[in-house]
Amino acid sequence: MKSKEQSRLIGALYCRLSDDDEKDGTSVSIETQEKILTDFCKQNNICIYDVYIDDGFTGTNFNRPDFKRMMEDVKAKRVNVVIVKDLSRFGRNYLQVGSYISDVFPQMNVRFIAIGDDVDTDRGDTDYDLMLPIKNVFNEYYPADCSRKTKQAFITKAMNGEYIGSFAVYGLLKSQDDHHVLEINQEVAPNVVWIFEMAAYQGYGYNKIARVLKEHKILTPSAYRAQLLKRPYDKDPYDWNLATVHKILNDKTYLGFFISGRRRKVSFKSKRIVKQEEEDWIMIPGIVPQLISQQLWDDAHAKLDSRKRTGSSGFNNIFAGLIKCDKCGHALGIANASDRKNYYVCNTYKKKGPEVCSSHYIMYHELYDAILHDINEVLFMVRENKEEFIARVLHRIENEDSEEARIENEIKMLESKIAELDRKFEQLYDDRFNGILSDRKFQDLSARCEAEQDEARARRAELVKIHDNSQATAYGTERFIEMAEAFETLTELDDEVLNRLIQSVIVGDRIKENGETRQNIRINYKFIGEIA
Repeated sequence: MKSKEQSRLIGALYCRLSDDDEKDGTSVSIETQEKILTDFCKQNNICIYDVYIDDGFTGTNFNRPDFKRMMEDVKAKRVNVVIVKDLSRFGRNYLQVGSYISDVFPQMNVRFIAIGDDVDTDRGDTDYDLMLPIKNVFNEYYPADCSRKTKQAFITKAMNGEYIGSFAVYGLLKSQDDHHVLEINQEVAPNVVWIFEMAAYQGYGYNKIARVLKEHKILTPSAYRAQLLKRPYDKDPYDWNLATVHKILNDKTYLGFFISGRRRKVSFKSKRIVKQEEEDWIMIPGIVPQLISQQLWDDAHAKLDSRKRTGSSGFNNIFAGLIKCDKCGHALGIANASDRKNYYVCNTYKKKGPEVCSSHYIMYHELYDAILHDINEVLFMVRENKEEFIARVLHRIENEDSEEARIENEIKMLESKIAELDRKFEQLYDDRFNGILSDRKFQDLSARCEAEQDEARARRAELVKIHDNSQATAYGTERFIEMAEAFETLTELDDEVLNRLIQSVIVGDRIKENGETRQNIRINYKFIGEIA
């Protein structure tokens, strides 16, 4: 026999509603839930200890303030019955809901009632109620389904080029007519272009660019946003840092790409956000207004990749990243002779010796004079007879048609080779699976296969780049002329001139013929390549 005190029912009335629940046709307001629970207690002679309300909290986890407060009262034995309108109000994680009903509450001698689902642990039949776990599964399915549909809606919007971010990236803004459309922010877009030009044409690194922007009192993106929103900003509004500059210089939105899906939630049950790999992003070209050209992007990143600091001697290597060996294709590095004169030598030769490559030795002043002379000749041609210059470039392209056909054929051969190696690897795997090959033999043969495939892929990528550059030359001639017309006759070279006009300088070996020494130097200009 239970004592009078033990038989007295003291109820904790629990109500919950979230934004997702409001979309559910079976869900009702907090006020309605509370009335249903209160009426039930009156009809069943249950004393109400307190009402616990979590308004705006998801049911996919139990990290809710009033749920925690209720459980503290349960542990303190202030209540002995928990009452909810239905199981979905208690929670939508079927494993945790089942654990509370089957384990937690029974161990604490607490009765659990879900009115709408006809669940009452005091009846003792919950362990055999086959519908109970099914109901819990359906309650969890709902937020999972909502999450899936919401994600799919976002993906559909993204694929249609509809911007769904809270704020536009720095340099762009949301259209007043349609917030899903981005427009160029004429006020700060020039700053984005300037940042890329400092990297591409002045050779500045991330920290140097940040210092320049700070010196010129340019508002940081966060300070500028606060200004637009008329919100207070308690940090230094001009305190640009490496991370901010790095983010801008690596954001392909400025190339005109619509980008979505950079981050995702771990699951609908968790609020934790993780970064996605770039290959998993949604990237659609040609939808967002393009702030910078592909050429400027490539120039900036090529310079950032090859940038070298000024040495302790104070010498500024203005040709860093531009000078290439005509034999191995690697860079020529700067060195000092015993008389402190600077010269270049092939890095491959310096590291691996004459068995792999030759020195390609050239004095700094000789290279400087040759490039300065060639650039001035090109600038003169552009200035004096633009039409003849264009005809000269296009004539060279026509002569390269046969070479382009050869490149296309080699690309096709390499693609066939890569596909054949794929099939070969699959055969090796089958032989290993069927016991024809040992694990050790499989590893050896597959490693060789993979190395051969990597080599073929690298060669294909190189040829595709050459092929694409040759096709783009005809379209780039006018762009080169536009850049060249900004310069008069040059008396000296600097980083900006070189990085605006020149793609690379190919240096050959020094050759002695008839008592004379000559050295082939080929200059590839931006957009148009070598001028014959």
